[in-house]
Amino acid sequence: MTDDSSLPETLTLDEAYRAAFFLADLYVGLESSPDEGLVLFHQYLQSDPARWEDWRRAVRKAVRPEATPDPLVENLLRD
Repeated sequence: MTDDSSLPETLTLDEAYRAAFFLADLYVGLESSPDEGLVLFHQYLQSDPARWEDWRRAVRKAVRPEATPDPLVENLLRD
């Protein structure tokens, strides 16, 4: 593991995709009975040929400031 000071400020599309995969992988591995939907999502990230274009579509939405719901506001930045 590395500390936060070694984390980059930006990621490439490939790196961000890998991070999303590793997050799902971590959760599925940690939970004794992971949610079936997340398990299916994890499998999708590994195997569905459409995943790359879906990922690009999601990134295009994420970089639009007006996109809602904003997961940062909804989950991380709330008081």
